[in-house]
Amino acid sequence: MIGGLPPSAVDRALTAFLEEDLPEGDLTSRIFFSDPSSNRRAEAVLVAEEPGILAGAPFADRVFALLGGAVSLEWKVPEGGEVEKGMHLGHLCGPLLDLLSGERLCLNLLKHLSAIATTTRRYVEAARANRPPGMRPLRITETRKTLPGLRLFQKYAVRIGGGASHRSSLSSGILIKDNHIVGVGSVTQALSLARERAPHPYRIEIEVDTPEQALEAAAFGAEILLLDNMSVPMMADLVPRLRAIRPEILLEVSGGLTVGKVRELSGLDIDFCSVGALTHSPGDLSLRMDFLG
Repeated sequence: MIGGLPPSAVDRALTAFLEEDLPEGDLTSRIFFSDPSSNRRAEAVLVAEEPGILAGAPFADRVFALLGGAVSLEWKVPEGGEVEKGMHLGHLCGPLLDLLSGERLCLNLLKHLSAIATTTRRYVEAARANRPPGMRPLRITETRKTLPGLRLFQKYAVRIGGGASHRSSLSSGILIKDNHIVGVGSVTQALSLARERAPHPYRIEIEVDTPEQALEAAAFGAEILLLDNMSVPMMADLVPRLRAIRPEILLEVSGGLTVGKVRELSGLDIDFCSVGALTHSPGDLSLRMDFLG
């Protein structure tokens, strides 16, 4: 496994990324360093320019392995470790041509995944802020709002930041959304058809926009409710009513969830906050490569 992910899936994606960036090799670097006399060995250091959480190290290792394995990478910070501005994250050593050919993909992945992990950690900490003692943890999950081709890596980075996984694709779970309800006609009808036709042993989740829909779905036996775009006061009133109808129901909240809103929600008896912003958060952890010699 590579970072806990299937090697074949990781290599397939990284190979595609390398082919995008190096369809015929690194033309500029090849001009200067293609022969053995000029392709000298060099050392480089990865430096954090802002504080955050490191994510993506196994994939950076694999990038250089796929380029031939001539570059060695020694990490000074463990995957998932906290970093401070100016901290050396890792040292690289290898031929200049190989270092420069893999530099951009390596940096892009580390920067993007570290930003996701850092943002996730902030949400996870907010979810703990006002949690009453004895109440089960409020978990932070991602969504399918990922960039094409990067979902595997982006969801990985959320887990490094302390978050949990939501469904990985449209094929991996049943989530009845507003357009399904409109198409079928009602919450009750949608749940009835899903229960009748869903493959065993999938649980049925339904997204609801109003307290009335939520109460109807709970009364009809929904296993998971996604409370979408509701205000904190509305949910503070609604959640105890849902628990009274169906104590074991799983409650997920989504829609416009900022760190501050999650902090407010952490006092309510809900189970999940799903946050699309995790995987398209701005990169607040940047990295650079400095050649030492």
